[in-house]
Amino acid sequence: MKSHLKHIFYPLACLLFSLFLVFILFVSGFELACYGNPSYYRQEFQKYQVQEALLENRGESIPLSDLEKVMGETLRYLRGDRENLIIPVSVNGVEQNFYQEDEASHMADVRVLFILSLTLRMMFFLSLLAIIFLLVILEHGRALAILGKGFLYCMAGFLVILLLFFLYASQNFDQAFTQFHLLFFSQGNWSFDPALSRMINIMPEEFFQDTAFRILRFFLLLQLPFLPLAWFFKKRGRNWGYPAKGRTVFIDEGRSNAV
Repeated sequence: MKSHLKHIFYPLACLLFSLFLVFILFVSGFELACYGNPSYYRQEFQKYQVQEALLENRGESIPLSDLEKVMGETLRYLRGDRENLIIPVSVNGVEQNFYQEDEASHMADVRVLFILSLTLRMMFFLSLLAIIFLLVILEHGRALAILGKGFLYCMAGFLVILLLFFLYASQNFDQAFTQFHLLFFSQGNWSFDPALSRMINIMPEEFFQDTAFRILRFFLLLQLPFLPLAWFFKKRGRNWGYPAKGRTVFIDEGRSNAV
């Protein structure tokens, strides 16, 4: 029975453990990249001259502080901290709601995706604990060595895939961006005309490219502590757990004998 577990259950447990952990780190990297530094959006707005783009494409003048407010409230909306996208801004000196109906519809779809990701992160975290608990019951301390070895193997393959994706996206971001939206927003409400949409003027494709690579950097940084830990457990954890087979220790009046 134990051999059967080692050949089927243990590899499956390691694979699930690695995939769940990668997903948790990715969503956490997304949160850090998008929510960790509000000044990032001001820098991006200035970098891509979004106020000038609004004036040129739509003839609208909106203060930079209002655009920052739009991003802050939009981020709150995406994670479920507010219920709507009624965000008033000053447009040519007149207060108006920033988002139009089609833009708000697309952001509602993004919200569903993001809240689903947060929910899955919690479920996967609980699943990680269950996998660790079950392996500790079966293998005691050696559970960490099993998970460490499996994580290193899985991450080696995953990092190769990630590197290939990075090379592809860095050279063909427009195509990758389109494929992403076709995959996750098949209803087709994600394409906007700069002459009609305020949202696409303050969040041009270059903004999403910067943000995507920012998320990737945080994701990789979060992985760094786990790789040496996995290596350590793989090397040292093999000797943890049950006593060696065939050895029984007797302790009698201060003497110990091994049989």
